[in-house]
Amino acid sequence: MSIQSAKDFITQIESDRTLQDRLKAAADDEARRQVIQAAGFDFTREEFKQAVAEISMAAGQELSREELDGIAAGAGRAGWCGIHAKPCKEHIPLS
Repeated sequence: MSIQSAKDFITQIESDRTLQDRLKAAADDEARRQVIQAAGFDFTREEFKQAVAEISMAAGQELSREELDGIAAGAGRAGWCGIHAKPCKEHIPLS
C-alpha cells in the first residue's frame, strides 16, 4: 500500500471511463475497494487522503482536515471531486 499508488489511481481515474463507471456502479465501500484493487491499485483510506492533500497543495488548493476527512468518506466540500482532487461536477464522491 502506498501514497504513490493512490496518486497513480487519481491520475488514472481522470481518463479511464470504464474504471469511473465501475466505481459509480459499486454498491458500497467494500465493492469500491475491490474495483480499485482489481485495477491494480493498493492504498488505504489514509493514503488516499494524503494523496489528495498533496495533489491539492501542489495545485494551490489547501484543504481543511474536515474536508480531507469528508473526501475520504465520500463527502467533502460541495462539488469537490475525489477523482480529480479539485471541484468537479462530473463524478460522484469516492468513499
